[in-house]
Amino acid sequence: MVYKNGLKEYSLIAVLFGVPMGILFGLSKLSFIVGVVSGVLSGLLFTLLMFLFIKVQEKKFDKKRIEIAKERRIICDGGATINGNGGWMFLTENGIEFYPHKINISTEVIKIPTNMIEAVKTNKNQILVTSNGKNIAIVVSHNKEWKKQIEKTIVNCSQQ
Repeated sequence: MVYKNGLKEYSLIAVLFGVPMGILFGLSKLSFIVGVVSGVLSGLLFTLLMFLFIKVQEKKFDKKRIEIAKERRIICDGGATINGNGGWMFLTENGIEFYPHKINISTEVIKIPTNMIEAVKTNKNQILVTSNGKNIAIVVSHNKEWKKQIEKTIVNCSQQ
């Protein structure tokens, strides 16, 4: 199952970018109308660009999905961010695997084996995975679904 951004996430992107830009343009031109129009347009444009970027990343990580699926069962996957590094995360029967975009500061692949996951919690738009006593905050869409799938995987791993 691939977890993708929905209308809620894209609306949030538009608002979080459009409002500050609208305020900035409105103040620079001393016009409320300019601020509103430029805020709406810049929010929509930025959201469109993010949508296109995410679609390109989905296609790019299709190759990785096929490669992983040859060796182990993928339970779910989707875009994720760890420590400010964006990329794609897979939950397999073996654990969590995070593959960052090549344009990040860190391009280190992060793997957390299922038997090393001590706890999983949700916090806002994150899942907090505890492994080796360390908390790893992972920003994902559908964090509650990710949490359920990870917990199921842990249970299945412990029963084997």
